[in-house]
Amino acid sequence: MGSFIANGGPFMYLILLIGAAVVLLTAWRARRSLSGQPAQPAQINTVLYLGITALLLGIIAQLTGLYSAATAILKATAISPSIVAEGILISFNTTLLGFYILVIAALLWLLLRAITHRRGGEAQA
Repeated sequence: MGSFIANGGPFMYLILLIGAAVVLLTAWRARRSLSGQPAQPAQINTVLYLGITALLLGIIAQLTGLYSAATAILKATAISPSIVAEGILISFNTTLLGFYILVIAALLWLLLRAITHRRGGEAQA
């Protein structure tokens, strides 16, 4: 797992930070809902929006990496196909992590909605 994160580059840490924010925000919002405080829909939907942001950031990072790799390949006189293939595979790390965060965020969002509706519903926006 460590090499998966390290190979993905600096964007991976930002995506992980967004993932941590998803988990912390869900825990905070669930705790408040369980104590009887009504939730605004935007407070719940932020969890899902952060997951989408993680995916979009992963896609942008992958495209940036592929662009840089293509530029380097054009400048190189000879390059091994296995090195090119490894670079393409590594470029997927950010997108995969973004997808993982989105799936977790979607599941937590559904859980939060269920908790909120069970404990008295959402406040009207």
